[in-house]
Amino acid sequence: MSIVSKIVSHLFGRGKSSDASSSPEGTPPHAKKEYTNLIAQYIPYFHLLTPSEKELFIQRTWLFRNNKSFHFVNMAAFDGVPVLISAAAVQMTFGLRDYRLGFFKDIYVMPDAYQYDLQSPPYIGHVSPQGIFISWKHFLQGYADSGDNVNVAIHEMAHALSYNNFVAVADTDWEFRDDFAKLPGLYGPEMNKLIVNKRSYLRPYAFTNPQEFWAVSVEAFFENPVGLKDNMPGLYAVIAEILNQDLQARHRINTTV
Repeated sequence: MSIVSKIVSHLFGRGKSSDASSSPEGTPPHAKKEYTNLIAQYIPYFHLLTPSEKELFIQRTWLFRNNKSFHFVNMAAFDGVPVLISAAAVQMTFGLRDYRLGFFKDIYVMPDAYQYDLQSPPYIGHVSPQGIFISWKHFLQGYADSGDNVNVAIHEMAHALSYNNFVAVADTDWEFRDDFAKLPGLYGPEMNKLIVNKRSYLRPYAFTNPQEFWAVSVEAFFENPVGLKDNMPGLYAVIAEILNQDLQARHRINTTV
Protein backbone atom coordinates (compact mmCIF):
# COMPACT_ATOMS: atom_id res chain seq x y z
CA MET A 1 0.00 0.00 0.00
CA SER A 2 1.41 3.43 -0.90
CA ILE A 3 1.84 6.18 1.65
CA VAL A 4 -1.07 8.03 0.02
CA SER A 5 -3.39 5.06 0.59
CA LYS A 6 -2.32 4.80 4.21
CA ILE A 7 -2.95 8.52 4.70
CA VAL A 8 -6.43 8.24 3.20
CA SER A 9 -7.23 5.46 5.67
CA HIS A 10 -6.09 7.71 8.53
CA LEU A 11 -8.13 10.61 7.25
CA PHE A 12 -11.24 8.43 7.41
CA GLY A 13 -10.54 7.27 10.93
CA ARG A 14 -9.08 3.79 10.42
CA GLY A 15 -5.52 4.56 11.49
CA LYS A 16 -3.84 4.94 14.82
CA SER A 17 -3.94 8.58 15.82
CA SER A 18 -3.61 10.93 18.74
CA ASP A 19 -6.64 13.17 18.37
CA ALA A 20 -6.94 16.87 19.08
CA SER A 21 -8.90 17.88 22.15
CA SER A 22 -10.21 21.11 23.56
CA SER A 23 -7.44 23.45 24.68
CA PRO A 24 -7.33 24.66 28.29
CA GLU A 25 -6.15 28.14 29.08
CA GLY A 26 -3.22 26.94 31.18
CA THR A 27 -0.95 23.92 31.18
CA PRO A 28 -1.90 21.30 33.82
CA PRO A 29 0.87 20.88 36.42
CA HIS A 30 1.57 17.23 35.53
CA ALA A 31 1.86 18.11 31.83
CA LYS A 32 4.03 21.13 32.59
CA LYS A 33 6.60 18.95 34.37
CA GLU A 34 6.47 16.24 31.71
CA TYR A 35 6.78 18.71 28.84
CA THR A 36 9.61 20.61 30.51
CA ASN A 37 11.69 17.49 31.13
CA LEU A 38 11.14 16.10 27.64
CA ILE A 39 11.76 19.35 25.76
CA ALA A 40 14.84 20.18 27.82
CA GLN A 41 16.28 16.78 26.90
CA TYR A 42 15.80 17.05 23.13
CA ILE A 43 15.44 20.70 22.10
CA PRO A 44 18.64 22.75 22.73
CA TYR A 45 16.81 26.00 21.90
CA PHE A 46 14.81 25.64 25.13
CA HIS A 47 17.94 26.31 27.18
CA LEU A 48 18.34 29.75 25.58
CA LEU A 49 15.11 30.95 27.17
CA THR A 50 14.58 32.86 30.38
CA PRO A 51 12.37 31.24 33.06
CA SER A 52 9.35 33.29 31.98
CA GLU A 53 9.97 32.46 28.32
CA LYS A 54 10.18 28.78 29.22
CA GLU A 55 6.77 29.04 30.88
CA LEU A 56 5.32 30.57 27.73
CA PHE A 57 7.08 28.04 25.53
CA ILE A 58 5.58 25.12 27.47
CA GLN A 59 2.12 26.69 27.39
CA ARG A 60 2.30 27.25 23.62
CA THR A 61 3.55 23.70 23.08
CA TRP A 62 0.66 22.33 25.15
CA LEU A 63 -1.89 24.36 23.19
CA PHE A 64 -0.35 23.52 19.82
CA ARG A 65 -0.23 19.81 20.59
CA ASN A 66 -3.84 19.76 21.79
CA ASN A 67 -5.11 21.49 18.66
CA LYS A 68 -3.60 18.98 16.20
CA SER A 69 -4.29 15.35 15.40
CA PHE A 70 -1.12 13.27 15.22
CA HIS A 71 -1.20 10.16 13.04
CA PHE A 72 1.42 7.42 13.29
CA VAL A 73 2.01 5.62 10.00
CA ASN A 74 3.70 2.21 10.25
CA MET A 75 4.93 2.92 13.76
CA ALA A 76 3.67 2.70 17.31
CA ALA A 77 2.23 5.81 18.92
CA PHE A 78 4.42 7.39 21.61
CA ASP A 79 3.16 10.25 23.79
CA GLY A 80 6.43 12.15 23.57
CA VAL A 81 6.43 12.37 19.78
CA PRO A 82 3.56 14.90 19.47
CA VAL A 83 5.07 16.96 22.27
CA LEU A 84 8.47 17.26 20.60
CA ILE A 85 7.07 17.95 17.13
CA SER A 86 4.83 20.63 18.65
CA ALA A 87 7.87 22.09 20.42
CA ALA A 88 9.69 22.33 17.08
CA ALA A 89 6.79 24.32 15.64
CA VAL A 90 6.72 26.62 18.67
CA GLN A 91 10.50 27.12 18.47
CA MET A 92 10.20 28.50 14.96
CA THR A 93 7.14 30.67 15.69
CA PHE A 94 8.06 31.76 19.21
CA GLY A 95 8.53 35.41 18.28
CA LEU A 96 5.23 35.62 16.40
CA ARG A 97 1.77 36.49 17.64
CA ASP A 98 0.20 33.57 15.87
CA TYR A 99 2.11 30.36 16.47
CA ARG A 100 -0.74 27.93 15.75
CA LEU A 101 -0.30 27.15 12.03
CA GLY A 102 -4.07 27.10 12.02
CA PHE A 103 -4.60 25.71 8.51
CA PHE A 104 -2.93 22.42 9.46
CA LYS A 105 -5.02 20.10 11.59
CA ASP A 106 -3.15 16.84 10.93
CA ILE A 107 0.48 15.87 11.42
CA TYR A 108 1.71 12.50 10.11
CA VAL A 109 4.73 10.77 11.59
CA MET A 110 6.60 8.00 9.77
CA PRO A 111 9.41 5.94 11.31
CA ASP A 112 11.91 6.66 8.51
CA ALA A 113 12.15 8.07 4.99
CA TYR A 114 9.06 7.27 2.92
CA GLN A 115 7.74 7.43 -0.62
CA TYR A 116 4.80 9.70 -1.36
CA ASP A 117 4.04 7.74 -4.51
CA LEU A 118 5.74 5.06 -6.57
CA GLN A 119 7.56 7.59 -8.75
CA SER A 120 8.87 9.87 -5.99
CA PRO A 121 12.29 9.72 -4.38
CA PRO A 122 12.32 9.02 -0.61
CA TYR A 123 11.03 11.92 1.48
CA ILE A 124 12.05 12.74 5.04
CA GLY A 125 9.30 15.33 5.35
CA HIS A 126 6.93 17.45 3.33
CA VAL A 127 3.94 19.77 3.63
CA SER A 128 0.74 19.52 1.60
CA PRO A 129 -2.90 20.59 1.99
CA GLN A 130 -3.46 17.24 3.74
CA GLY A 131 -1.04 18.02 6.55
CA ILE A 132 2.54 18.13 7.79
CA PHE A 133 4.60 14.94 7.30
CA ILE A 134 7.82 14.10 9.18
CA SER A 135 10.16 11.13 9.47
CA TRP A 136 10.70 10.52 13.18
CA LYS A 137 14.20 9.09 12.59
CA HIS A 138 15.23 12.27 10.82
CA PHE A 139 13.52 14.47 13.40
CA LEU A 140 15.79 12.97 16.05
CA GLN A 141 18.85 13.26 13.82
CA GLY A 142 18.10 16.93 13.21
CA TYR A 143 18.20 17.79 16.90
CA ALA A 144 21.09 15.44 17.71
CA ASP A 145 23.51 17.19 15.30
CA SER A 146 23.53 20.97 15.24
CA GLY A 147 26.66 21.17 13.14
CA ASP A 148 25.18 20.18 9.78
CA ASN A 149 22.50 22.90 9.47
CA VAL A 150 19.92 20.19 8.74
CA ASN A 151 16.76 19.92 10.83
CA VAL A 152 13.77 18.38 9.07
CA ALA A 153 11.27 19.54 11.71
CA ILE A 154 12.31 23.19 11.44
CA HIS A 155 12.46 22.88 7.64
CA GLU A 156 8.91 21.55 7.32
CA MET A 157 7.50 23.95 9.92
CA ALA A 158 9.02 26.81 7.92
CA HIS A 159 7.18 25.55 4.83
CA ALA A 160 3.99 25.21 6.89
CA LEU A 161 4.31 28.78 8.17
CA SER A 162 4.70 30.26 4.70
CA TYR A 163 1.86 28.06 3.36
CA ASN A 164 -0.36 29.16 6.24
CA ASN A 165 0.23 32.82 5.37
CA PHE A 166 0.41 32.84 1.59
CA VAL A 167 -1.57 29.88 0.24
CA ALA A 168 -4.19 28.91 2.79
CA VAL A 169 -6.89 31.33 3.83
CA ALA A 170 -6.20 30.89 7.54
CA ASP A 171 -4.75 33.07 10.28
CA THR A 172 -2.85 35.38 7.94
CA ASP A 173 -0.20 37.37 9.81
CA TRP A 174 0.19 40.55 7.77
CA GLU A 175 3.27 41.71 9.65
CA PHE A 176 4.91 38.36 8.84
CA ARG A 177 3.97 38.80 5.19
CA ASP A 178 5.41 42.31 5.08
CA ASP A 179 8.70 41.15 6.59
CA PHE A 180 8.80 38.06 4.37
CA ALA A 181 8.63 40.29 1.27
CA LYS A 182 12.27 41.24 1.95
CA LEU A 183 13.49 37.68 1.50
CA PRO A 184 13.01 37.13 -2.28
CA GLY A 185 15.34 40.04 -2.99
CA LEU A 186 18.18 38.03 -1.46
CA TYR A 187 17.59 34.86 -3.45
CA GLY A 188 18.90 36.07 -6.82
CA PRO A 189 22.09 37.71 -5.48
CA GLU A 190 22.90 34.65 -3.37
CA MET A 191 22.33 32.42 -6.39
CA ASN A 192 24.76 34.57 -8.38
CA LYS A 193 27.34 34.31 -5.60
CA LEU A 194 26.97 30.53 -5.67
CA ILE A 195 27.51 30.44 -9.43
CA VAL A 196 30.58 32.67 -9.23
CA ASN A 197 32.17 31.27 -6.07
CA LYS A 198 31.04 27.65 -6.50
CA ARG A 199 30.09 27.50 -2.85
CA SER A 200 27.64 28.89 -0.31
CA TYR A 201 27.23 28.67 3.45
CA LEU A 202 23.77 27.22 2.74
CA ARG A 203 23.62 23.69 1.39
CA PRO A 204 22.84 23.40 -2.35
CA TYR A 205 19.21 22.39 -1.79
CA ALA A 206 18.51 25.98 -0.75
CA PHE A 207 18.85 27.06 -4.37
CA THR A 208 16.21 24.68 -5.73
CA ASN A 209 13.64 27.49 -5.57
CA PRO A 210 12.79 30.47 -3.32
CA GLN A 211 10.67 28.37 -0.96
CA GLU A 212 13.54 25.98 -0.30
CA PHE A 213 15.85 28.98 0.14
CA TRP A 214 13.50 30.13 2.91
CA ALA A 215 13.26 26.75 4.64
CA VAL A 216 16.99 25.95 4.47
CA SER A 217 17.83 29.46 5.70
CA VAL A 218 15.57 28.97 8.73
CA GLU A 219 17.30 25.65 9.46
CA ALA A 220 20.70 27.38 9.42
CA PHE A 221 19.34 30.25 11.53
CA PHE A 222 18.40 27.89 14.36
CA GLU A 223 21.09 25.23 13.93
CA ASN A 224 24.07 27.59 13.85
CA PRO A 225 23.11 31.25 14.23
CA VAL A 226 26.74 32.31 14.72
CA GLY A 227 27.77 30.65 11.46
CA LEU A 228 24.88 32.13 9.48
CA LYS A 229 25.44 35.62 10.87
CA ASP A 230 29.19 35.48 10.20
CA ASN A 231 28.84 34.12 6.66
CA MET A 232 25.58 35.70 5.49
CA PRO A 233 24.81 38.66 7.80
CA GLY A 234 22.19 40.15 5.48
CA LEU A 235 20.24 36.91 5.33
CA TYR A 236 20.56 36.43 9.07
CA ALA A 237 19.11 39.90 9.69
CA VAL A 238 16.14 39.28 7.39
CA ILE A 239 15.31 35.90 8.96
CA ALA A 240 15.59 37.46 12.43
CA GLU A 241 13.16 40.19 11.38
CA ILE A 242 10.70 37.76 9.78
CA LEU A 243 10.63 35.46 12.81
CA ASN A 244 10.97 38.28 15.36
CA GLN A 245 13.90 36.48 16.97
CA ASP A 246 17.57 37.37 17.11
CA LEU A 247 19.49 34.51 18.66
CA GLN A 248 22.68 36.60 18.82
CA ALA A 249 21.15 39.61 20.57
CA ARG A 250 21.00 40.23 24.29
CA HIS A 251 17.20 40.23 24.18
CA ARG A 252 16.96 37.33 21.80
CA ILE A 253 13.25 36.74 21.40
CA ASN A 254 10.46 39.28 21.30
CA THR A 255 7.51 37.45 22.87
CA THR A 256 5.68 40.65 23.73
CA VAL A 257 4.12 41.04 20.26
